[in-house]
Order: sequence, then structure tokens, then C-alpha cells
Amino acid sequence: MNLILRELTKQDEAAFLKGMEDWKGEDLTWYTFEWKPGMSHEEHLQILENAKDANKIPPNRVPSSMLYAFVNGEIVGRLNIRHSLNAYLLERGGHIGYAVSPRHRQKGYASEIFRQGLQYCQKLGIEKLLITCADHNVPSWRIIEKFGGALENRIFDDKKNEFVRRYWIDLADAKGHPFSAV
Repeated sequence: MNLILRELTKQDEAAFLKGMEDWKGEDLTWYTFEWKPGMSHEEHLQILENAKDANKIPPNRVPSSMLYAFVNGEIVGRLNIRHSLNAYLLERGGHIGYAVSPRHRQKGYASEIFRQGLQYCQKLGIEKLLITCADHNVPSWRIIEKFGGALENRIFDDKKNEFVRRYWIDLADAKGHPFSAV
């Protein structure tokens, strides 16, 4: 698969804006957390860069990296990696969150984004990774389990009125894990 998961660059403004079109009618946080209408691309890139530095984010946030999945120059999805966990993320959110645009689903992109994201987490030094997803999101928890996710428990999220699955993946020893193969 020719999917490349990486941070945005100065050259990606057109691809980023075009990719946003795939999310019309959806919650925009499935595509971006930081971009706002009228924001310049340079400002957006600076916010994303600052998000990785604990000294440049609010005290209630953790350092994070936003990566976008490109196929033939087009953005098909994104992955956000939280470098550490706070109390909220330990319950709901975990280390990573990923999404594939509606028109690019059912093509294997989510699995490849997830696989490359696990490799990125290893490079960050994350040894034990928490991933959560809604209990009803069967495609997501199947991907998590495919890559070695061990279900710790299911909890009820009062805010969203739904059950959440909490999975752990041990990244310390990648030998034999499906994400370690390129």
C-alpha cells in the first residue's frame, strides 16, 4: 500500500483544504483539532508544532502529534498521538485516535494508518499504549484487536451515553507483532 503517514508541511495546504471537503456534514474534529476558518496554513503548522512541546501547551493538555495519511498526494485520514496520558485520556481517549474520511473507508486505510501509527509510537518511546473506542464501533475495535490490543474493560461514558472499550498494546517488544513488519 502506498499510504504515507506524516506531519503536514508547508507544501500541504491545498491537500489539507481539499481533504476537509470529505468531512462536510461531519464533526470537523474527526479531521482536525486545531484548524479554524480563516487561519493561515503557517499558523496551523505552528500550532501543530507547539502541540508536541509540553512547555507550549496548556497545563491540562499533553504533548501530541497530528499525522495525516496521504495516498497519491491526497489526504485520506489522520492519526493523533498523545505522547503521554492524563486522567481524562486514561479513561477515554488513550494514546491515539484515528479517522478515515467517509469516501475513503473500506479500502484498508484505517489498518495501515493504525499500523504506521504504532511504529511512530514506538519511536516516541511509548512502551504500553492505551486505545479506546466506542463499544458499537466494531470496525475500530477489530483493527485494535488485529494489532494485538488486549481488552482491559468496558466502561460507561456518561457524557456520550455509550460504553467504551479500553485496550492496551505492549509496544516494548515488537517482535512478532503485525505492526513491526513493513
